[in-house]
Amino acid sequence: MGAVSWLFGSASDVTAPTPRRRALRVPVVRSGTSLELAEIAWLAEGISRETALSIPAVLACRNLLVGTVVQLGLYRYRAGERLDPGYLLTKPDPSTILPATIGGTVDDLIFRGRAYWLVLERDSEGFPARARWTPVDDVSAETVSSGGAYSVLVGYRIAGLDGVIAPEDVIRFDSPLPGVLDVAGRTFAAALELDMAARRLAAVELPAGTLTNEGAELSDEEAREVVAGFQASRRENGIAFLQGVSYSRESLSAADLQLVEARANTATDIARVFNVPVAMIGASPSGNASALLYSNLSQQLAILVATAVAPHLRTIEATLGDTLPRGQSVAFDVQTFLRSDPQAAADYAVLLLTSGIITLAEARGMLGIPSSPPAGDLTPGRV
Repeated sequence: MGAVSWLFGSASDVTAPTPRRRALRVPVVRSGTSLELAEIAWLAEGISRETALSIPAVLACRNLLVGTVVQLGLYRYRAGERLDPGYLLTKPDPSTILPATIGGTVDDLIFRGRAYWLVLERDSEGFPARARWTPVDDVSAETVSSGGAYSVLVGYRIAGLDGVIAPEDVIRFDSPLPGVLDVAGRTFAAALELDMAARRLAAVELPAGTLTNEGAELSDEEAREVVAGFQASRRENGIAFLQGVSYSRESLSAADLQLVEARANTATDIARVFNVPVAMIGASPSGNASALLYSNLSQQLAILVATAVAPHLRTIEATLGDTLPRGQSVAFDVQTFLRSDPQAAADYAVLLLTSGIITLAEARGMLGIPSSPPAGDLTPGRV
């Protein structure tokens, strides 16, 4: 068996299972067998969220996006007036906290392109007051054919609930971006394949080599016994005795197979899939992390919010705004994220204050400092 086939296996004698789209199970991979390539070929057609999250670059991008959004506060406006946000924007689900609800919503928008909230309670005017995030996998739409290109939505079925839920009792978030599981299957499959190859190379106890028969011809079974015996002897002893065969060591390394460069390039492609700046997850085509310095931190954060986070923020703002009385809207406090860079946040607040746009109390609030602290109170502001 050649060096490349030893590392990646051979799929010539394996019949790949029928491809399935959007599979939800995590496949069982038999390390060191040729079944891996067959399973990877199937995964390229339908990688589950759990399998995708096993890739470090995917997990880093997901945590970066979700972690950014949950730091931002939600405000309720009517024209230029800020209103009481109410339970829907502060604690929509009485059984959990707002970051958990928003985090699950953004996660579904990233991976599936849509998300759902189940309305639990309405106010005196009939507008949603409480709602619970429901995973996409637990929701299925009930439709009726209209005879044309579109079907009529009649309700939803939600796991754990009996009957069909009326459409007005479910808040549906539709992302303008396709779910990454629908468009990045090949990229994720390549990352999984390279990871398996690297793990297989790291698990080899002996340098790669070949045994050459110099005596009588051996059958396939006898040859396998010779190889197995040689491997067992080398694991237990530092010296091996060979009779009728000669051993030659093959020069095979991760550098020769370009595993380092390929894995770094795949991590960069994953960052592009999520629209995340490459430097934010330490990926680059060369394999060395791009420089993320204090001098360019604010620019990197601005790029992250504008390209990767903004579409999900806008989706949530527009959807929740439609559940409020006419004339009211919802907005995230994006400026809160600047507090990760204290110097940039301070400069921004001072500029607005000196320009007369905000008051001193508002400037202190932007920096997380109490507007009128008691004498001697040195409690720091929150991040």
